[in-house]
Amino acid sequence: MREDKILNNSFNNGEMEYQDFSAPMKIDDRVADQYKDQLTDNIIGVHVSKMLEKQIFELFESSKYYEKYKNPKKVDKSDMVKMYYFFKNVLQEEKSYSCVEIFIGFAEFFQINYDQLYGEVGVKDKENLLKELHEKYDLSSKIKTKKLF
Repeated sequence: MREDKILNNSFNNGEMEYQDFSAPMKIDDRVADQYKDQLTDNIIGVHVSKMLEKQIFELFESSKYYEKYKNPKKVDKSDMVKMYYFFKNVLQEEKSYSCVEIFIGFAEFFQINYDQLYGEVGVKDKENLLKELHEKYDLSSKIKTKKLF
């Protein structure tokens, strides 16, 4: 600190030594959900899933399934596949989302087990999902599949 000779004031001339901050920062658990997208390695993926969830909800509100499932309850097995193809066809027309994103978004929105939904969709959709997982996400070493034909 220096002293001002006219006003007898001390002032900072900008030459201070600061300690490096090397400790990890922790966000309080009460507000951590507000920063979920900044704390992930895939910020774009988080934003895409939020946009997809919003779009699925808007489609759901305007669909014939809204009245039956507006109060959270388990989706009937007979309606599950019909609903999946309804949402998939509308979302794929826009060509904004991939097959895997639509599959995961639908399963998450309606809280359906991935294995259960995968078991119910058609063979062509299973093939497209596996193909995208192999090509886009390079999961060929983790998922062992054989071609039927």
